[in-house]
Amino acid sequence: MDPEERKKLPSPHNLPTGDFYLYPMTVTIVKALITERTVNVEWSDGTVSDFHFLWLRDNCPCCVHPYTLEQTYEIVNAPKSLKPSEIEVTTEGVLTIHWEPEEHKSIFHPGWLKEHCYSNEKPLVKEAQKEIWDSSTREKPDEYEWEQIVKSEETELQWLQSIQNTGCALLHGVPLTEQAVGEVANRIGVVKLSNFGDFFDVRVDFDPVSNSNTGLELPPHTDLPTREYQPGMQLLHCITNEAQGGSSVLVDGFRVAEELQNKHPRAYKLLTTVPWDFANRSRTSDYRWKAPIIGLDDDGECFEIRAGSWLRHPLQAPPELMDEMYEAYQTFEKTTHDPQFQIRFRLESGDCMLFDNRRVLHGRAAYESESGNRHLRGCYIDRDELRSRIRLLQGNHRRHLILSEIER
Repeated sequence: MDPEERKKLPSPHNLPTGDFYLYPMTVTIVKALITERTVNVEWSDGTVSDFHFLWLRDNCPCCVHPYTLEQTYEIVNAPKSLKPSEIEVTTEGVLTIHWEPEEHKSIFHPGWLKEHCYSNEKPLVKEAQKEIWDSSTREKPDEYEWEQIVKSEETELQWLQSIQNTGCALLHGVPLTEQAVGEVANRIGVVKLSNFGDFFDVRVDFDPVSNSNTGLELPPHTDLPTREYQPGMQLLHCITNEAQGGSSVLVDGFRVAEELQNKHPRAYKLLTTVPWDFANRSRTSDYRWKAPIIGLDDDGECFEIRAGSWLRHPLQAPPELMDEMYEAYQTFEKTTHDPQFQIRFRLESGDCMLFDNRRVLHGRAAYESESGNRHLRGCYIDRDELRSRIRLLQGNHRRHLILSEIER
């Protein structure tokens, strides 16, 4: 190719990729062939991918709004006879497709195309492997300083990934204001409204709306198992803690599920298949939901725990299973109460605990309110907010690395 013509070719790093991120060119396209229904792509690492015509046209990088990056092409309008009339692989390993009968050209960045390959050459991407824990492997959550998170996206990413992998983390040095927990939450995403409002206070009240507003011991539980979608993440910010007692308790519900599956398979079977009834009845609301205590996804993996002994509604189960259901429930509760599965620590002023409310059960030891003030302020966010923020920070990190490579 003529050198002047080569200069006119778009750099792979400047090509539209159909989303917000830059993609590293770990491999390039060596050649591409049109088959009956797909474009067959051979990569420089020796692997081969097949991309169907409709999938390629549907994901054309230029058919998105320039600001929202949402798709503007309606796949329903694609002609039945749609196919490439011509394809080209540039010297930079970029795939160009000319479509017929549409007069349209698609240019695919090799990094983006490789990242989104759906062929069987690699398994579908899943979240990082969760770190399952109990008191033998962990004494307390991973700890971070709020000031460092504000200053460093790298530290912030480590903090959020720790929460994603272990289900919990502890911040120190959060300002002692009622607004601070919202500032921490808003750094991740949007606060989730509940029947307790945007924010709620955990302290002794003369007219308590829940057991948390007393000095009673709180057994390990998840918040709002009575709702169709339990809050995904919970934040608890300690503003004051002068009381004697009241140590915080965390239990990895996934570890409890693992223990039951290994040592009490019948209980595990019942707790994952037969729904329990949960209810939260007050003067102003009546929330109810029915679901298994241990929730499994389509792959049979544990994805959520619902637990709250004082939020159970009268169980509605087949009579022949009633005794076994209670026995299974008692086994679950005994396991969550076992010190082997609990980590205990004291929250001090300025500490903010963030945990996955659909995985990690939380509770506290009893305390005497007369011994001193204890005030926690909390809120909820969804798991989606955590995942979204992690992806954005990972994208920023990847963009920085790629741009630094280009500058060199």
